[in-house]
Amino acid sequence: MTSFTNICIVWFTVCVGLCADPDVTVSKPVGSTAVLPCTLSPLPSETPFIIWHNKNGFVFEREGEESYQGEGYEGRVDVPVEELRKGNCSLVLRDLRLNDAGVYTSYQIEGHTKRSASAMTKSNLINSVELEVTIPVKGTNEKSLSETLGSSGDAITTHPHLKILVLSLLSCLLFNLLS
Repeated sequence: MTSFTNICIVWFTVCVGLCADPDVTVSKPVGSTAVLPCTLSPLPSETPFIIWHNKNGFVFEREGEESYQGEGYEGRVDVPVEELRKGNCSLVLRDLRLNDAGVYTSYQIEGHTKRSASAMTKSNLINSVELEVTIPVKGTNEKSLSETLGSSGDAITTHPHLKILVLSLLSCLLFNLLS
C-alpha cells in the first residue's frame, strides 16, 4: 500500500469522525429557556421511551407518564408527554446556566417493558444538539461562552464543513485511482 493510500485512509477516518458532530446548534442566553429539537420518524404507535444525555451523563428520561431528571437538572428539564405522543421528543431546558453548554444526545429505547427490566434493550440514536449558552457583554450584543473564552487567548476549535471534507476525500481517492 502506498503512503498516499494511507493518507487517504486517515483522511477518511477524520471525515467519519466529524460526521458525529451535532446535527444542530442552539444558542440562548443565561437564564432563558432552550428547546433542543428532536423528532421521531416514523411516528411511534405508543408513547416512546426517550433518554437525553450529555458529556456529564444522564439529563432526562421519559417513559410514558413517568419522567426522571438528572442531577443538576431537577425542575428545569422536560419532554412534554403530549408532544412526545406526536413524535416531538425535543428537550425543554429552563433557566439556562453556563455549565449547561455542551452537546446533548437523544436516544429512543426499544424492547423495554417494566416487567422485563433486566431484559436486553436496544437504544437508537435520534440526534445530537449543541447548546451554546451566551452571556451578555456590556456595550455589545450577547457573546457565546466560547467566543468570550476565545477572546482571552484560549484556543477554539472549529470543524470545516462536511461537504468540503467529503469532496477532499473523493479527490484524494480519484487521484489515487488515476496514478
